[in-house]
Formats: sequence, structure tokens, C-alpha cells
Amino acid sequence: MHALSEYARFILDRMEPGRRYEPQDLRAFVLDTSIEDLREIMHELWVNRQVERVGYSGWRRHCSAPSHVPHPAAREINAVNPEDLFDHATFPDFFT
Repeated sequence: MHALSEYARFILDRMEPGRRYEPQDLRAFVLDTSIEDLREIMHELWVNRQVERVGYSGWRRHCSAPSHVPHPAAREINAVNPEDLFDHATFPDFFT
């Protein structure tokens, strides 16, 4: 990841996680930028995995995990044998 520009860091510091921001909301943070400059700033944040697209023109602050890092398991996973999934005692003649 690259270091963020001054404007990108400024916008990111003011964005609340999980809230959707439309372009006019983001322009309120940096009044002296054009819509094209804002688009470039948001692209910079997107490339650095700090924001994600929401809908057609919205953005949301969300730090994504890099794709090569596996997500931790929420719970322990135990291996199950196929024989454990069926009650053999109920159908004793079926499996002879």
C-alpha cells in the first residue's frame, strides 16, 4: 500500500465507518476540489483498500483485508465421517 495524499488522509479521517457517502457529502469535506479531483482521491482510497463502492456513485469507509490473507475461522471445524451422518441402527437390514 502506498502512503495516502494529504486530501485522501483528510477525507478518510472524517468518514465514519459503515456510513454511505455521496459525492456531494464528500465535497463538503474538501470544498476547494473539483468533482474530478474528488473522484481521483476516492480512487486512491479505493486502491489502498480504505473505502468501497456503494451503489452507483456512493462510497463507504471500509478497510478490506488483502486478498492473500485468509479470514480467521469464526468457530472450530471438526471433520465428519459419512457414517456419522446416518443412523444405522434405524435401518439395520439396509446396510447388509
